Order: sequence, then structure tokens, then C-alpha cells
Amino acid sequence: MTQRRAAYGALALCALSFLGCTDSASNRPLPNGAQKTRPSQEDLIDFHRERAREMDSLIDAKTAQWEAVIRTGTGIRHERLDSMPDAPRVADLKEGTVLELHHKFSLLDGRVITQWEEDGPLAFEPGSTDLPSGFHELIGQAHIGDSLRALIPPIRAWGMSGLPPDIPQEAVILAEMRLDIYRRTP
Repeated sequence: MTQRRAAYGALALCALSFLGCTDSASNRPLPNGAQKTRPSQEDLIDFHRERAREMDSLIDAKTAQWEAVIRTGTGIRHERLDSMPDAPRVADLKEGTVLELHHKFSLLDGRVITQWEEDGPLAFEPGSTDLPSGFHELIGQAHIGDSLRALIPPIRAWGMSGLPPDIPQEAVILAEMRLDIYRRTP
């Protein structure tokens, strides 16, 4: 009987200790009589500015070894790896022109999202695909025959939500691509 009481006593002591450890911070008073408040709009803006600076820093670090990095006003970093002399700009093509995109889109950890060797090239009219806006921006600045490498920040790719399960939240996308005029093969 004494052993049973000792066991119950130890169990009760553990339960009380556990409850003390799991007390949430929301139940404790703030120091110096401060009142709990919601984050202000300025706090949220500052938080998002800091996240944007961190993202820019990450992308800058990843492109530091690239030879001729071009930074767009929206945060995309790209470089032209190869181009055809005197090729027309995609933005100057007549409406209805179909392009072919030989591509590889991957995450910074090396996981491939899609690539033309496995999925085939993308054929599309400029501005009329379901690709995120950063891809349209990059393609619109390119010339026919260009080979490009780019890092596209989440805000210009699949955003805060990603595209589960293949693209995680806030993913930076590495895009490697070559643009050509679509030619139907017989």
C-alpha cells in the first residue's frame, strides 16, 4: 500500500510539473504592467521589408559567381548565356507568334520542377501561359535564340503558397531556358 501511495504521489508530482511546463506565454502577465496588443500596420510592414531584404540577400549570394547579372526592378536576376546576333526581341514579335521554350525549372536545393528533356518544350504565345508573372517578364525582355539563366523570387514565381507538393512556400526558382520560334515537326 505504501508503494502504491508513493507511485501515485510521484505521478501527481509529474502531472503538476508537466502543467507548469506547458503553461503558455499567453497566460502569463507581461513585465512592468505592459498591455498585450496586436501588431501594428508598421510592425507588419517592417516584418515584410526585412523578409524581402533577406530574400534579396539570398538571391545576391546565389548569383555572385555569375558573370553578367542583370537585375530587374522586380528582383529577378538573370544573365544571358548565349544569343543570336540581330535576333528580334520577344516583345517586338507580332501577335499570334508561337514560341518554344526549352527549359529547366528547379529549386535552389537542386530539385527539378520541370525540364524539357522529360516533359517536352513549352509552346506558347507570349503573355498567354499560366506561368507566373516573373517568367513572362523574363521572356518579354529576351530575344529569339537567347539562352538565359535566372533566379526568380517567390513574389514573381509561385508566391507565399507555392504549388504543393512540387513547389514549397516562398520558393526561389532557378530558370534555365532557351527561346526559339515554334516550328511544327512533320
